Amino acid sequence: MRHNAGLSHHLLEHVLPRTPSLPENGDTLFDALRALSALLDPVTLKPAIVRAACALGQARRCLLVRSEAGLPLVVAEALRRGDDVYNARHQRLAEPVELSAMPLALPLVHGGETLATLYLQQDKAPDPARDHRLAQLATHAAICLANAYAHARLQQENEQLACAERELRTSQELLKQGERFNHAGSMRYLVREDLMFCSEELCRIYGLAPGRNCITYDEFAALMHPDDRHEVIDTVNAAVAMGGTIRVEHRICRQDTGEVRYISGIGKPVWVDGTFVEYVGTATDITVRRQAEYAIRSAQIDMERVSRANTVGQLTASIAHEINQPLMSIVANAGASLRWLDRAVPDLEHARAGLRDIITEGQRAAGIITGLQGLARNSAPVFERVNVHAAIQHVLALSRSELERRDISLVLALSPAELHVLGDPVQLQQVLLNLVVNAIEAMADLREAVRILRISSRCCAAQHVEVCVEDSGEGIPAQAMPRVFDAFYTTKQGGMGMGLAICRSIIENHRGRLRVAPARPRGTVFCFDLPRVP
Repeated sequence: MRHNAGLSHHLLEHVLPRTPSLPENGDTLFDALRALSALLDPVTLKPAIVRAACALGQARRCLLVRSEAGLPLVVAEALRRGDDVYNARHQRLAEPVELSAMPLALPLVHGGETLATLYLQQDKAPDPARDHRLAQLATHAAICLANAYAHARLQQENEQLACAERELRTSQELLKQGERFNHAGSMRYLVREDLMFCSEELCRIYGLAPGRNCITYDEFAALMHPDDRHEVIDTVNAAVAMGGTIRVEHRICRQDTGEVRYISGIGKPVWVDGTFVEYVGTATDITVRRQAEYAIRSAQIDMERVSRANTVGQLTASIAHEINQPLMSIVANAGASLRWLDRAVPDLEHARAGLRDIITEGQRAAGIITGLQGLARNSAPVFERVNVHAAIQHVLALSRSELERRDISLVLALSPAELHVLGDPVQLQQVLLNLVVNAIEAMADLREAVRILRISSRCCAAQHVEVCVEDSGEGIPAQAMPRVFDAFYTTKQGGMGMGLAICRSIIENHRGRLRVAPARPRGTVFCFDLPRVP
C-alpha cells in the first residue's frame, strides 16, 4: 500500500514520532482493537488510532489524514494555511512534512467511503505479518471511526432535539402566559370530525370541566347566549361553506356558573391539497371592554343631559319670557271673552274668537314646555326623519327673547326646499341650541359694532345637508382654534368646556362632521353636515 499522489486531503489531524516496538502477538492486536472499540469520542479516538498504528507497525512517524475529495492538501500546505498540526507531545510542527516521505499508506474505508488515511514511516524492512496486523487495525479503526462519527452526530442531534424541546416548552409556557394575560384562548376545529380542541385558557373562558379540552360543535353552540346563537351559527355555516375566515362577536353562558361573557372570535381555514380540513383561531374574552364601553356611553349620555341643562339654563330668562307671552295672552283673552259674555246681549262671536286664541296660546306654551322636557330628559337617542328647518325654528323660538334683549339681528338664509336628515331630534336641537347660545355670548361684549346672528342651510351635492351658525363677535384666537372641540377646553370664563365636544360627538354619531372657521370680516362660523334623506 503506497502513497497515492492524487489523494485529496482536508485535515491533517495527528503526527506522532517513533513509538517503541510492541511484542508482535495476537493479544496486543486484540487489546488495541478492544481499546479502540471502547472509544466513542472522535477527538479521543483519532490519537488512539495513531498510537496503536505506531506501536503495531513499529513506525518512526505516523500521520492520520482525513480525506475529502476535491481538496488536495499536504502537510506543507496545511502549515502555510495556518492549520495546527501536532505531534504526540502536543507540540506544533513548524517544519513542512511531505506525504511522499511517508511510504506506507493505509486507507480507513467503511461502507465504500474512505474516512481517513494512515501514513507511516518505518525504518525496518517490510514484514508481511506486521503489515497484516496494520491492515486489520485499519479495517477495525475505520469501523470505530465511523461509529464515533455516527455517535457524535447522534449526540449532536440529541442535543438539538433537547434544545428544540426546551424551546417548545418555553414557547408553550409563554403562549399560556400570553393567553392568560390577554384573556384569549386558542382553538382547532376539525371540520370533518366535527370536533373542537380548546386551549387551557379557552376552557377556562368557556367554564369547561378540568381536562375537558375537546367538545363538539353542538356543545359549543349550546354555550352561546340564546339571543346570539342563530346569528353566530348562520355566520359560521356561511364561512365554512365558502372556506372563508370566521369573525364573530357574541355572548356565552359559562357552563360552570352560567355567567354571561362577551366573546370576540376569529378562525382561519387550513387548506390541504386544495381542501380546507380545519380551522385554527382564537377567542378573546372582551367582557371587561364591553362593560367599560357601556359605562363610557352611559357617562356620555349623562354628560350630554347636563350640557343640555346647562345650555337651557343660560336661556332661563328668555324661556320664561317665551312662556309668559302665551300666558299673558291667555289671561287677556279670557278677560275679554268674559266681558263679551257679560254684555246685556252677549257677543258670542267675539267670545268664540277669544277662546280660540286661548287654545292657540295654550298649545304654544305647551309646545315650549314639551321641548324643554325633551332637552332635559335622560333618554336614549331615537333616530327618525327630522325636518332641519323645523328644528332651527324651534331653537329660535327658545332664544328669540334673548336675541331681542341683546339687540342681535337675526339673518336666516335657509334653503327654499325642505331638508330632512335621519337623526335624533332632541340631540340635533341640542347641537343647534348650543351653537346659537355660543354665538349670542360671543357678541355680548360688543359695544359699537353691529351684532348679527346668521343661520343658513343648503343642500350639498344632493347628498348632504349643511347648516351654518355665524356670529359677528370678536372671533376665536388662532392658537385656540385647533382645540375648540377638545373636552374641558374653553375660552369662556366659568365655562365647562364640554358643549362643543358633545356637539361634535353627536354629529359624528349621526355620520356627519362639525367644523369651525373664522368668519369674514369678523366673528366665527360653525358648520355641520349630515346625510340627507328624502
